[in-house]
Amino acid sequence: MNGAEKKKATPADKAVNAIIVLIILVFVAVGVYATYGKISEGVTNKEIESGGKAEATVEYLANQAGQSVEDYLAQYGLTLGDTIKAKTTESEMLDNMTIENYAKYNGQEADSFLQGMSDSVTKDTVWKDLMAMPVSQVIDADALAQVKKQYQIGDDEISDSTTYEEFQKVLYQKASAASQAAQATDAPTAETTETPAE
Repeated sequence: MNGAEKKKATPADKAVNAIIVLIILVFVAVGVYATYGKISEGVTNKEIESGGKAEATVEYLANQAGQSVEDYLAQYGLTLGDTIKAKTTESEMLDNMTIENYAKYNGQEADSFLQGMSDSVTKDTVWKDLMAMPVSQVIDADALAQVKKQYQIGDDEISDSTTYEEFQKVLYQKASAASQAAQATDAPTAETTETPAE
């Protein structure tokens, strides 16, 4: 072999090589993580913007508002921490708002939002607590009776112990069915759209 001898790797050489490989792997891992983060954020944003394939996160909403996550949450009485994180969904964020801040988020005044509700519900009631309360504790008895009559909701569908969340679901279904029925009766028929024969 040309008179040159191969030098055997010493333990020190092996250690240096291992450190170099480790450094390279760390750089590759950081690069992949950073790239993946940007790519996945872009994919998630597109899913949010394309009609609800993904639910908006606090971070996305803050970016849309041109604010930091902390400032965005602060305007609704929330803080970044164990309960609310940047990746928390909008619905989870709303669940943790007081009624006053929930109303503010929806462009309403808390006092008008509370109309028809019982005295056990205040501006400081947390939304998820409200949703878990029995409807009889949330809505005045007279207002509940009026809503049940208007939408033909039977006692078998809504009782005093039904949660407010379940009440809202039933009310939405009944209101939607009533709206569809009204649209069906308002739709022109063949008889009403024919032109008179001459």
